Amino acid sequence: MSHFNNIVYILSDHIDESSPSLVRAIALAKSNQADLTLLQILPDIVTVCEPEDIHVDENQLQQTILTRETEWLEHFVANLDAQFHCKTEQVSVKRYFEIIRLLQTHNYDLVIKEVEEVDWLDRLLGSDDMHLLRKCPCPVWLMTKDEKPEYRQIIAAVDFDNDDKTTCNDDLNAQILKYAGLLSLAELTTLHVVNVYDVPQAGFISQWVEQPDKVKKELYNAEYLTRRLQMNTLIDELKQTLGEETFNFIAPVTHLVQGRPDRELPKLAKSLEADLVVMGTVSRVGFAKVIIGNTAETVLSQLDSSVLTVKPKGFIAPDS
Repeated sequence: MSHFNNIVYILSDHIDESSPSLVRAIALAKSNQADLTLLQILPDIVTVCEPEDIHVDENQLQQTILTRETEWLEHFVANLDAQFHCKTEQVSVKRYFEIIRLLQTHNYDLVIKEVEEVDWLDRLLGSDDMHLLRKCPCPVWLMTKDEKPEYRQIIAAVDFDNDDKTTCNDDLNAQILKYAGLLSLAELTTLHVVNVYDVPQAGFISQWVEQPDKVKKELYNAEYLTRRLQMNTLIDELKQTLGEETFNFIAPVTHLVQGRPDRELPKLAKSLEADLVVMGTVSRVGFAKVIIGNTAETVLSQLDSSVLTVKPKGFIAPDS
């Protein structure tokens, strides 16, 4: 199983050397022997205020901010683990899609950031965190402020619905399992592979038959058997990827849950006390405007855990 090679950690205003998310990022970089870049996003003066309103020179003010922030960043890095070297980068941007372009240019294979707000719903209303989830082509790991030093339960949420008759979900599921398996192995956690499915047509069809309960049950049983076959195939592929010894060490637990994903996945995450949920965030890659599915957004709004979101291969970030 491949490892992370080039990780970027986006610094937030409230981050200090002991922040659990930063500690985890450094530990992950160490264990993967990966490059780690601390990215500081500086405010653009024009977007914060009009310099002429406060009678200062814009360039001078920007340079003053850069000098002070550079001194802070140097002091910050000096206080980190002396045995670990990380790179730093500072950027000043007007719009957040410029950050996405920067991430693409540097070929990072993982972006880590501590969440901005306690409530996911705040981020769903257009914050920078949500821009990352929607548009960043590489995996994005958003960690909570109270990130646990040790994980115990990781959920890999897979999706077998291919509404557009493509195999994009097969690729995405493989990506989800790759990252979930890698982290589960590193953290020595229990790995739960979850698929939540529904049969919405069952209720409609059962209205027009003589034995509605029997027909509904048969439809759900048929769907369960299909999902079980798909899950077994996916787990077999994971076993081949990991190797039998590593696979047996992780011993993934599978869950096939009947119901609506936007309801049942958050409930299961809560009941399992999940520390991390790994999930895909692209539903239909053929529609340029549909970057993150409605189901994914609804699930995210209900999770208390950290989240690692994954895009399918070939995903291209939109221009704005």
